[in-house]
Amino acid sequence: MIRFIPVTEIQDPLTLSIGLSGGSGTGKTYTALLMARGIAETITGKPGAPIGYVDTENKRALHYKAAFPEMMHYDFTAVDDKGDLVGFGPERWIAVIDAAEAAELPVLILDSFSHAWEGVGGVLDLHATTLERITGGKSELADKRNQLAWAEVKPRYRRLIDRIVRAKTNIIICTRAKPVMQSGFGNNAKNARKTKTRREDVPWDPASDADLMFEMTTMVILDPSAPGCPVHQIKVADQFKNLLDPRRTMGVETGRAMAAWAKGQGDAQKQKEILDAARSEARKGTDAFRGWWQSNPEDRSIARSILAELQSLAADADRDASRDDEDPFADDAPPQMTPDQRAEMEAAEAAFRNEGADA
Repeated sequence: MIRFIPVTEIQDPLTLSIGLSGGSGTGKTYTALLMARGIAETITGKPGAPIGYVDTENKRALHYKAAFPEMMHYDFTAVDDKGDLVGFGPERWIAVIDAAEAAELPVLILDSFSHAWEGVGGVLDLHATTLERITGGKSELADKRNQLAWAEVKPRYRRLIDRIVRAKTNIIICTRAKPVMQSGFGNNAKNARKTKTRREDVPWDPASDADLMFEMTTMVILDPSAPGCPVHQIKVADQFKNLLDPRRTMGVETGRAMAAWAKGQGDAQKQKEILDAARSEARKGTDAFRGWWQSNPEDRSIARSILAELQSLAADADRDASRDDEDPFADDAPPQMTPDQRAEMEAAEAAFRNEGADA
């Protein structure tokens, strides 16, 4: 029987799924533990509430056991109790989440979840093994049957992502990130190749895919220049914009504030309303936005979290207002060619003239 429930009757707290990615030395493990402490204590209302920790990094989390005695540690290795290689396949991760829920852990850290993607028995390994099987080892068939291999492996991974999204416990996922290959130098440097998971302004590639990154409540990439800070914000809802300041390290209070939002408490919704109001004024132009800024000094600290976006909206509005509506061709000036484009055009014209002369 299908029943639509009034939201006023729904009292269960939401669950958080937080993605922290970064290279070595960016503070993923310590930051995850701090945030988990804030989440666990807010959800349970008890100091020292347990933190579940799934450790694929040769017990690296135990370096912090003195600082986090509430940690409940699980050594997740690629071999079973008999010493047989079993890898990090999707089904094993699902079993770990099942166990965390059965233990009623308020928060679970998966570190490093990159093993699910690129580790032994992970998605990439499963794809390579499957492709080898369905091509019979014939390399000339690899391109033709590549998608067939993905069609066999990806559903298993999607079931894992779905299990994370539907978890009844809060989850913090740590993944490794590698530098993106750059083209050009200095101020002209840019990411060499765009993908569906790669932004032009983020020089790091998480060891995961878009299915994971965009299912998270929040997804940020840490940078070695500022360990523990959410420098590159891949997915951050308005409710968390002011909380996740790229210049400020995340910690226990970050976890507490996010957990309070999940419980329907805190002031996250009010902050979103302030940001929406600021955007509305910025879309009217610089003068309107400046007037809002002067009239709402108590909201400036929140609006400052998206100040670059607001300035861009105001500038766009100013340009739109300055256009001549009487002339349909006055809206946009013709694009200016670069010297290389002009040289290419002139070479093409010369070639065309030479062909005409030959004829």
